[in-house]
Amino acid sequence: MSNYFDPTAKENMATLEFFETKIWLVVDPSSSTRSSVKKTLTQLGSKSSNIFDTDNLNEARNIIAERKPHFIIGNKTLSQGSTIELFGAHMKIMPNRADAGFFVITEENSLSEAAIALDYDMDGLISIPFTGQTIINTILAGVKHKLAPSLYLKRLYLAQELLIKEDLDFAQANFEEALALNQHPYEAYYYLAEIYKQRSLFNEAISAYEQAFFHNPQHYKTLRDMSALYYQMKDFKKAYESNVQMAQSYPILPERIPELVRLSIINQKYADIINYLRVFDALKSPSVDIQNSLAAGLAVLGKYFFSLGETDNAIDTLKRAFHYSNGKYEVLRSIARTFQEMNKSEIMLEAFESIDLAQWPDNAEVIYFNTLHLVSSDHQSVINYGEKLLKRKIMDPSIYRGIIERGTKMKRKLGVIEGQVFEAIRHFPSHKEEFEALLEEAKTALV
Repeated sequence: MSNYFDPTAKENMATLEFFETKIWLVVDPSSSTRSSVKKTLTQLGSKSSNIFDTDNLNEARNIIAERKPHFIIGNKTLSQGSTIELFGAHMKIMPNRADAGFFVITEENSLSEAAIALDYDMDGLISIPFTGQTIINTILAGVKHKLAPSLYLKRLYLAQELLIKEDLDFAQANFEEALALNQHPYEAYYYLAEIYKQRSLFNEAISAYEQAFFHNPQHYKTLRDMSALYYQMKDFKKAYESNVQMAQSYPILPERIPELVRLSIINQKYADIINYLRVFDALKSPSVDIQNSLAAGLAVLGKYFFSLGETDNAIDTLKRAFHYSNGKYEVLRSIARTFQEMNKSEIMLEAFESIDLAQWPDNAEVIYFNTLHLVSSDHQSVINYGEKLLKRKIMDPSIYRGIIERGTKMKRKLGVIEGQVFEAIRHFPSHKEEFEALLEEAKTALV
């Protein structure tokens, strides 16, 4: 008799019958893990002949196509991807989720991992190290509502299947019928909102989301998708409020940081960015997009701290913004302007000189030149660097401006300055008046 599951117990008969005909796919790079999981599945009533396993995604996709497994249990991290990549294919081949499920094994027992499970409608998350008891408990919790579904759940599963098959009319009709079968039919309202959204009926979708929220204020997917639609409709206040509500109950997914940073900036909730920074700091390898979005948010937060007179916080925040910017021009320009307003451009110059500019986009060097022009007392060095940029075809009005102003200060020959002014006007005719004014200043200074 198993220590984990008693197949002779009367209360377990429904579970045994449920799994007796179900086909499983186990995906994990470790053969010992696959063997352990397969052994545990047989204890739940599954037949060994109905359990297939592999260590890679390609073979897993073939097994899904050929064997049509009802359930998949796999490691989030594989040598060439993740089991999560199979979720969409499994949904299409097994649209009736009353008889199907998806479980993920992860080495990280973290809030962000739990959020991924919510995001994909997975049936359970198993953290390494695990025991047979852990697997059984997770699977039983994931299928509990499938063993003896209520009339409401049966209608919901049918409607979801129709939605996956893109039969929107019948799906909508079944979701509408489900509304009368439960006192709090938040899932039905949520899926109706999804259908309205697919039909571009955005106001109706918002109304359905709000009904789902009324019946369950903590339903993750309602909060997530309602916020996204508010954002799309440019109702940034409600989008922000939905995200605040979600953050009170659920962890923040790293890939949502860019949108959340933008919402915080739009709603002038700058201190929120510190919370996103904590999520970011916990990531092992954040994407460039996430880094850039966080850098942009930190640049705004640094300016906000400066406006409050919190100079030390402003400097620290702007330094972090610089560090995560990856040389993104707009972010660097914002950081540089704030340091200039603070009369602290020398800190920006120190930051530039601590990194290898060759690893960043060329236009980052424009910001470096402008900073050098503001800080350095060495006219010739500024001119030399600016002319080097122009020779490399890195052009900007500010480079010509800096070269001309420094040339005037070190009393270069007027003919040289005139040549630079004419060249600047040729490349940037919209700045003609500005450059002509600089030439007049040079003539006055050199008389």
